[in-house]
Amino acid sequence: MRHLPIPLLSCVLALAACGEPDELTLHGYAEADFRNLAPQAPGRIDSLNVADGDRVAAGTALFSLDSRAEREALEAARRRAEAAAARFDEAAAGGREPEIAAARDALDQARAEQQRARENLVRTLTLFERGVVPRARLDDAQAQAASADARVAELRQRLTLVQLPAREQRLAALAAEAEAARAEASRLEAELARRTVSAPAEGRVDRVLAFEGEMAGPSQPVVRFLPDGALYALVFIPEPILAGTPVGTRLSVTCDACPPDLEARITAISEEAEFTPPVIYSDEERARLVYRAEAVFEGADAPPAGTPLRVRVVE
Repeated sequence: MRHLPIPLLSCVLALAACGEPDELTLHGYAEADFRNLAPQAPGRIDSLNVADGDRVAAGTALFSLDSRAEREALEAARRRAEAAAARFDEAAAGGREPEIAAARDALDQARAEQQRARENLVRTLTLFERGVVPRARLDDAQAQAASADARVAELRQRLTLVQLPAREQRLAALAAEAEAARAEASRLEAELARRTVSAPAEGRVDRVLAFEGEMAGPSQPVVRFLPDGALYALVFIPEPILAGTPVGTRLSVTCDACPPDLEARITAISEEAEFTPPVIYSDEERARLVYRAEAVFEGADAPPAGTPLRVRVVE
């Protein structure tokens, strides 16, 4: 059961005290279980596809974050996966001596490029420490050196694989490399997909909380969403009539915003009673016990959350 704030309970019960006495009339209000939808990772909102009040189907894309970096990473991973698969296919077809020579030449070229990148990094670092070049220049030099190191490591591994005397071992290593590349591509595909947040169910956009260009993240939701069926009546049942209103009891609901013949069905009742707050009520009301109950509306035209309700048990 959900817990009702005491000030709101006081307000609801005041409605019952102000009207004419009617033991069969219950009071409550419309409540809703809203979903605050936020991305799993932080980012800037790139597109917003909904507005306040829009009805959407399950799976409808509500908003997307900027995903340029994720797309670039995925494209690079796919290229690596294709290259790994090609190397496996080539090895499976049978190795040749020219392959070893080509791999050795490629490694030599990469080592030469690595040496140039390291020398450039040393020069740039010296100039940066003297204040001659900006930080961005040093960052570029470091990135080039790191890329050259990675390229040498990759080609050294490839040369080792080409020279493996046992063809089975070589194929096994290439197969593992291809599988790892495919797994990385799949992981990045899922990461890219998470940059778009979709409706978890059919329902209505209650409120847009952030807009294009603004930041969003796990603690910064973008849309407050109300799924169908998440709007219900919170009703307070006096102790004397509790036995006559079990779970499953049908209720007739009226309010200023309610459609005619609106009904609800009790789905849950609190196991613990609550005393009417004693601050403004008479001795008779002060001793009154109420039980909090939830009732699901039957029909699509339920009143908005927060609407005070008058409820009667359907005979």
